[in-house]
Amino acid sequence: MKAVIAAAASLLWTSTASAQNFGVDVSFPIHYNFLASDDLSATNEVFGNDRVELYSKYMDGCIKRYGGHRANSLCSHNEADRLRLNLEQPKLQTNYTEIGFKKTKLSDESWSMLQTFWAGVKAKENFPDSLWPEAWPKANTYVNHWESDSKMHPLDTKLRQVLWDEIEKKMQEWIPTVSSFSKSSLYGVRVYREGHILAPHVDRDPLISSAIINIDQEVTEPWPLEVIGHDGFAHNITISPGEVILYESHSIIHGRPFALKGSYYASAFVHFKPDFEAAEVDSSSLEDSSSDDDSRDEL
Repeated sequence: MKAVIAAAASLLWTSTASAQNFGVDVSFPIHYNFLASDDLSATNEVFGNDRVELYSKYMDGCIKRYGGHRANSLCSHNEADRLRLNLEQPKLQTNYTEIGFKKTKLSDESWSMLQTFWAGVKAKENFPDSLWPEAWPKANTYVNHWESDSKMHPLDTKLRQVLWDEIEKKMQEWIPTVSSFSKSSLYGVRVYREGHILAPHVDRDPLISSAIINIDQEVTEPWPLEVIGHDGFAHNITISPGEVILYESHSIIHGRPFALKGSYYASAFVHFKPDFEAAEVDSSSLEDSSSDDDSRDEL
């Protein structure tokens, strides 16, 4: 039995877009907190007790940095908010594709421009430590930034427009029922570093139709994006530099619940809000309980 479980767990790292035969609250807390749950049989069956222990250390690290204790801290409050959004928001949204995500890649021309740009960034002394540290909201639990800073480097204006145009075209091909797309945010380059975990979450309006672009990575194991598809199952998607994940980020729970093994993983994020003719879809269905602070959602 242990061999079967180990083999199943290894699929997380070896497949480029694999469906797992489990759903929420197995690899990481998604709807309910592991530390307050009476039933951990699903996660224990697949991963043993490792995931519960990891999550306990994850939350303890946040509380050590920002103060308080598990029962009453800003970290615990923010974590409860993440879990609440995951539980409540997706069922209130309109889904526009069958499964909720798609793997694709940049055009050769766009990828060449991005590679040239990034080569200049990497040429800086002490890369990636020399990049700007990313500022996270106090006690935000989406990334374990208390362990090490994620880093940021802005894209130049010309490259931003190239990526806006190309990703919008890909979105139109993927979701042909959309009349047009409104630009919401183009964020990054964010550089995650060794040990980083991205807690599974949903994005808030107007981050609805989104894309993750893998710009560069130096990893010893693949670092998949785990998404909960519209089918209710976890899917692990691995992409290489130049490849892209399109996903419905307002209703698809997404994260990277396994620690990054390697030096860094650099990504850019492109977000749109779909617009429809009034006769087609009532766009008010896209509204959610959004907060004034959207910085946590650029993930």
